[in-house]
Amino acid sequence: MDNYLTKTSETERPEFKIPDFIENMGPEQIHERMMASLPEDIDKMPGGFPFDYTMPTAAIASELVHYHLVRGLMAAFPEYAWGDWLDLHAKQAHLSRKPANKAAGSLTFIGKPGTVIPKGSMFCTAATAAGSSIDFLTDEEVVIEEEGRATAAITAFEAGKKGNVSQGTIVLAVRPISGLTSVTNLEAVTGGAEEETDDALYRRIQMEHSMQSFSYIGNDNDYIRWAKEVPGVGDCIVMPAWNGPGTVKLVLVDQNGEPANEKIIQDVYSHIVSEEDRSKRLLPTACSQLTVTAAAGLSISYICTGLIYDKDTTTLEQAAAEFERAVQQVYSEARESGTLIYNKVRSLITDLPGIVDFETFLINGEEKNIVLSKEEYPVTETVSFR
Repeated sequence: MDNYLTKTSETERPEFKIPDFIENMGPEQIHERMMASLPEDIDKMPGGFPFDYTMPTAAIASELVHYHLVRGLMAAFPEYAWGDWLDLHAKQAHLSRKPANKAAGSLTFIGKPGTVIPKGSMFCTAATAAGSSIDFLTDEEVVIEEEGRATAAITAFEAGKKGNVSQGTIVLAVRPISGLTSVTNLEAVTGGAEEETDDALYRRIQMEHSMQSFSYIGNDNDYIRWAKEVPGVGDCIVMPAWNGPGTVKLVLVDQNGEPANEKIIQDVYSHIVSEEDRSKRLLPTACSQLTVTAAAGLSISYICTGLIYDKDTTTLEQAAAEFERAVQQVYSEARESGTLIYNKVRSLITDLPGIVDFETFLINGEEKNIVLSKEEYPVTETVSFR
């Protein structure tokens, strides 16, 4: 059986159970029934022509049942479907898989006043032993002002997490620009995300079905659903009537668990309000003001010591990476309840593949819950497993 039957720690989808009618359909069992159906005067001994000629057919019949029929059953239901098959279920729910998103940010240029930085100019990070340089394009043309400085919005050349880089790392011009002395990004470039996973797409399908498809009354679930339709959005906090009747604020986190950047914020606003084409407007008429902002990231650090683990199946680095992925789901629950529960995060450790036991586990240096404000969203700063 292939890995489509395997339930991972990252998914909320139920595990597929083999139907009862597929039992007793192994090659030997099918072949035994085939031989039993032959006339009595036919040689049924192993090595005989009837035996050897029917065994391959039994093997193929078993493959059809155990592999192709099972995959067909799984593809028929969104709970178990994958890839293109899940995309078809999404289409029935009026959804589509979100494509990979390009990271976005800004660059600050230092140079001779009057120097023009054309739109589409390419800048990059320095190549390292760990990887090649990462390219970015300017979204607008800017001119260095009298004080010798200018700022331009940029977008990663390629979509995906690769474009998320730390501040001060974009320092090179791919092609020299006369009059430009230096360039850098004063803030981290964020928002780059991979194509939406099967599990994330399934959760949106499930949400759409639970809302009985198109609901435009503008309740909290509607705003969350609309926001998550935009590439790069990972989660959304809804604050109704935050500035009086008819006002709604959406607080966004990107797919990497970081506060959403300005491009994602604008994309969500445009998707819901649709100022240029009111026929596509999702915002209910009764809502007079929609505000979209980034979540205030609350840095969370984790320390786990005294780990006992199976060195044949995992390493401390792998376990830390698995934990960082698993804790993202707990963050979503914490956003709803307003508290990051210590015991719920702690329980993730022994659920990690290969982890047997550990001695201490600390969140921000303590063994206690973390309380979040309405607009705060936990952001993993460091994970130390030792």
